[in-house]
Amino acid sequence: MKKLVVLTNMMIVLFFVCTMASPSWAGIKMEIDEQTKGEIGIWMQTWYQWVEDGKGDEDLNDFLIRRAYLYLKGDVTQYVSFFTHIASDKVGAEGLDKPGIGLGSGVAWRDLWITLNLDEAFKIQMGRMYVPLTRNYGTTSTKAMLTMDLPFLQGGSRGGIFYAQKVGRDDSVTLWGNPFDGKLQYRFMISEGVEGDNNPEDNLRFVGRLSLSLLEPETAWFNKGTYLGKKKVLSLGLGFQSQDDLTLGGVEGEDNQVWTADVFFDHPVGEGAVTFEAAYIDIDNCTETQPQMYTDLAAGDDAENWYINAGYLFPGTLGIGQVQPYIRYETVDVDEKNETDFWSGGVNYYMKGHNCKLTADYMHVDPDNDEKDERDIFTLQFCIGF
Repeated sequence: MKKLVVLTNMMIVLFFVCTMASPSWAGIKMEIDEQTKGEIGIWMQTWYQWVEDGKGDEDLNDFLIRRAYLYLKGDVTQYVSFFTHIASDKVGAEGLDKPGIGLGSGVAWRDLWITLNLDEAFKIQMGRMYVPLTRNYGTTSTKAMLTMDLPFLQGGSRGGIFYAQKVGRDDSVTLWGNPFDGKLQYRFMISEGVEGDNNPEDNLRFVGRLSLSLLEPETAWFNKGTYLGKKKVLSLGLGFQSQDDLTLGGVEGEDNQVWTADVFFDHPVGEGAVTFEAAYIDIDNCTETQPQMYTDLAAGDDAENWYINAGYLFPGTLGIGQVQPYIRYETVDVDEKNETDFWSGGVNYYMKGHNCKLTADYMHVDPDNDEKDERDIFTLQFCIGF
């Protein structure tokens, strides 16, 4: 009887989200006075994942909460705003338990920043936020991706993130803005980066990113991985990262340098839409400290990483939703070690835009390293939010 009540309540929430909420960032709004306003909402992504040989010689079957985010954002005055995410990631994932940062278990402040909005072309933001290096995990909201998850080397599926971070964020101050009518967006961050014994002089990390919009501008802090035919975007991006005098892989005095270039295209085609994204990342002295089960990348390594995504939103509906198949290819090539390729494809089924969708995703992992096995990963995702 208890299970029936819980299931009924879940179906009521699902019906509300899928039929009442408007696409993305459509939470419950409140107004205290003319200047003080707020919005609160929630986002949930649940997974079933099958991993070939995910438990030694045995396959892994894993149910988990990929993301559970409660957000609160608002304006305090005309010039001061704030944003927070109280979050848990990969809750229930087998072998993962870091409650202090809300990864595997526990709850943490995933994002928390205060913004001084001096002008649309110049803002000062302080707190915990995205590291503005890549497009896919430096500007794109994980609530509005084309693919089921991020690129593998940026924490997607069962991968790790190649730079120092706190679940993709860092504590920092960031200067950013949208000059030239939003055609150009810049972000410059001064953050902690690598900490502790691996940064004996406590040097700061510097990260920057420029994005040039050749069609409609993208001026928000969070972009989308696909606009579902609602926007015409052609964006070119460049990013860099630098942190000096680190101890990486047991070697002292190492300087971490990263640069990246990317292109993003999203455009209506009739009543459908096409999405395309590609990026190249060059890494000198990687700061990744977590063991990589699927690639050879380790702290202190030099490597190249690139990926390409493409998807097409079919016009019209199939049943109660729209269908969008996608593909991705990603490669990680570590100097003096081995290359690993990731081939994946899937399909999104949108019942209310990004606010209510189902995704099925298949990935094939193909390492050159003879000591690592090829394997397949299948994931089924249910995502809702408002």
